[in-house]
Amino acid sequence: MSATVASSHEVRVTLVSKPPRPGLAAGVISDHLGLDRPQATRLLAREGGVLAEAVARPLAERLVPLLLALGVTVRLDPSGSAEAALPVDVAVQPLRMPSEGTVGRLAAHLSYDESALRTALSRPQGLVLRMGRREAETLRRSFRRDGSVRIALSNVAGARFDLFLKPGCEMSAGLATLLRRLGLKPCLFSGAVGAGLSPRTAALVVRQHGGLVDAVNRDFQRFDLFLAGGRELARPDLADFLATRARIERTRLLSPAEARSIRLEAGLSRAAARRFHEDYAAIGLDTRIELVALAPLAEG
Repeated sequence: MSATVASSHEVRVTLVSKPPRPGLAAGVISDHLGLDRPQATRLLAREGGVLAEAVARPLAERLVPLLLALGVTVRLDPSGSAEAALPVDVAVQPLRMPSEGTVGRLAAHLSYDESALRTALSRPQGLVLRMGRREAETLRRSFRRDGSVRIALSNVAGARFDLFLKPGCEMSAGLATLLRRLGLKPCLFSGAVGAGLSPRTAALVVRQHGGLVDAVNRDFQRFDLFLAGGRELARPDLADFLATRARIERTRLLSPAEARSIRLEAGLSRAAARRFHEDYAAIGLDTRIELVALAPLAEG
């Protein structure tokens, strides 16, 4: 958090990072800033933005630690000053092999060399850049209709990272010791060996063990969901549903070995993967998720 108040008696309160559960924070903001609770809740759901333009300085300074305790970061600037451009991280991720035209347009938009762009798009998170929110929104709008790439945004202050072992790598004693010292535990849902790291902690681990792990921003993670089995798999109506959902031959569902290789959903966000996992479990199906690893892109 930064506070730039100078001698002004009133300050602007700008949201820098929102909480995972905004309900309680909305109540605090409503009480202190004179907003109705639904309006405060809507403001907290945004990725950054002004919460209030003119707030008495003493009131704002009392509000800051209360919000920090609830996981909300704000910044204070003199009321009426130019709005600060809050930075965001942007990931450009291929959903399938982009055409030469798409790569060319991306390279031109980002002032990036095309060969270097293809290499960057093959990284676990794709090409990750830091820019102002308005610039990021312009980029996302420009490629909204291009089905070969995904433009994902992440609030810099609120980002959380998970650690995934690189393909073919195993946990080392040194890495295990570091994770234990940092109090990090594996995520049984995603397969991460360390979960929910701050940017600073993620950078520390990667500096020491970058040959073994990738630190992947949760906002940029994508997962595939596979069928792992289920006691109800033999039900005719369920088999019909799965055959349609996964676009597979119904007979494959009768073979346990075949069934385990069936991909039910592709390219899901972390939140969506969890919802689908729970929905399938509710109808008696076990699923497993795998972090999507981007395949290297061919040179144009």
